[in-house]
Order: sequence, then structure tokens, then C-alpha cells
Amino acid sequence: MNLGEYISSVIEQQGRTKVWVSEQIDMNYKTFVDKLTRDTIKGVELLRIAKVLNIDLEKLKKEI
Repeated sequence: MNLGEYISSVIEQQGRTKVWVSEQIDMNYKTFVDKLTRDTIKGVELLRIAKVLNIDLEKLKKEI
């Protein structure tokens, strides 16, 4: 599982949408989806996503 797949699964598990997450992190929806698909998320973007979705980065390191 790559980072984009992991984030997508967390979004689904939480019953949220990619539209909602993209709005919360102030990123264009298409850009957000492209970054998830291509697995090209930058560090600062990951921190914003983790904060919004309450992702434990230590757990993330172990699962990816």
C-alpha cells in the first residue's frame, strides 16, 4: 500500500469525502486527487492531511 492509497482508505473509513479533505487543506480537489493517485504528496501536505484526518504518523510509518 502506498501513501495515496493509505490516505484514501482513512478518508473512506472515517466516512469523509476527498472533496471535504481538499477543502480543509485548502487544495484544489483535482490536484488533491491527482496527488493521491500519483502518490506525490509533499511533506507539508501530509502534515496538513494528517492533522485534518487525525492520522498518527508513527502508525502510518509502520503500515506503509
